[in-house]
Amino acid sequence: MRKWMLPGLFYFLLIGACDTTPQPISPKIQELTIVPDRMHKHIIANDRVQLLYEDDTTYYLVIYSKGNVLANVAAKEKRLIIHFKEGSEQKKEAQPYVYAIKKSPEQSIIELFINGKSTPIDRITMM
Repeated sequence: MRKWMLPGLFYFLLIGACDTTPQPISPKIQELTIVPDRMHKHIIANDRVQLLYEDDTTYYLVIYSKGNVLANVAAKEKRLIIHFKEGSEQKKEAQPYVYAIKKSPEQSIIELFINGKSTPIDRITMM
């Protein structure tokens, strides 16, 4: 009985590991404190919100704000919903905040909200 238990257990583990359905990629957003050099030439200071992308899963969002910015991202069906909240403390000049976004290729629509208001993206650039 024991000599059949180990091969049987191995068989069930092997079958369980062969799941063919890919796991969905949960969206992630992270502020970049150091902006890569290849991005600097694509950032335009006159645009309040700019989206830069390399492929269908890696995006960079640049937002100019006079206050500190907090970001949150969620996925809902084919939509990627990004919320920014600007702090009440205001600086004299708007500063760029750059965020790296990882998303699933199935999420083809990006919705952007700043302080709860839907906001259009001023420019979309492929790097």
